[in-house]
Amino acid sequence: MPPHALPELVVLLHSDPTDAVARVLIEHPACLQREVLPISLPQLLDEVIVGSAWQWAGRSIDPSRTAVVNRLVFVENGDGPRALDSPFAREQFWAWLATELQRFAYVSALPTPASPVGSFGSLADQWTDLPGWAPGLRVPDHARAGDSSAALRGDVHWVEPQRLYSLGQRAPGAQVLVPRGRLAYVRPAGRLFHVAQVGSLFVAPNAPPQMSDEARAHVEAFVRSIAASSAVRILEHTFFEGDGAPVFYSTCPVPVVTGRLPAYGELVAKGLQDDIERRCRRTVA
Repeated sequence: MPPHALPELVVLLHSDPTDAVARVLIEHPACLQREVLPISLPQLLDEVIVGSAWQWAGRSIDPSRTAVVNRLVFVENGDGPRALDSPFAREQFWAWLATELQRFAYVSALPTPASPVGSFGSLADQWTDLPGWAPGLRVPDHARAGDSSAALRGDVHWVEPQRLYSLGQRAPGAQVLVPRGRLAYVRPAGRLFHVAQVGSLFVAPNAPPQMSDEARAHVEAFVRSIAASSAVRILEHTFFEGDGAPVFYSTCPVPVVTGRLPAYGELVAKGLQDDIERRCRRTVA
């Protein structure tokens, strides 16, 4: 991208127009203060001609002057076009698209084999990896499949590690080995709350009103760490209120809870506008 330029166009790649992020950009296309061009997954597969510039609907799209908001959600669950029916076809397409999107001035998420909108992996992956991104992050005490859960103390639950929004069920008292396909963890005390993040900005609309300043600072430090390091720019985090600092449970690129709330639209608009300009300026600097 030329050193003086910021993106003039935002391409919204979407597979579900009811996705909370896609809905904001489709219903309020002026919110990013630049043109928003929605392209659905079938249109991307069947109509876009890819070259040094993308050609679609009679116009040329210059990647060096274009930001991409990737909202190709739920495709891996069987809701996508027939061209992506098989796991092999999806894997090949996401690998190609991840490479292609790197030519653009900004992209909100690069596809991975696990998710077309980026992913931090399973609960087990997140509880292992993310404390390295955010020093001091608290995660549940846990044991993986095949390991003994005898050392876990408290309200032990079993959960399928791929189900980021499931809390699982209480573990039978007599069984010590964690069964295949399950993750054992000690469920923290306190209520759940959610943090919506877009770039460097975030809101925690259902955070406990009595949460201390120290606990809020803990969440803010985690958000800053993710904003500084993650290629996935749109996320929803789940925490337990906990005793002391909140306990992290999961992060997901789809705002399942906060995306329904009135404050989410403003976060998307302000967060994306700020993130596009901040990251593009950092790139050309």
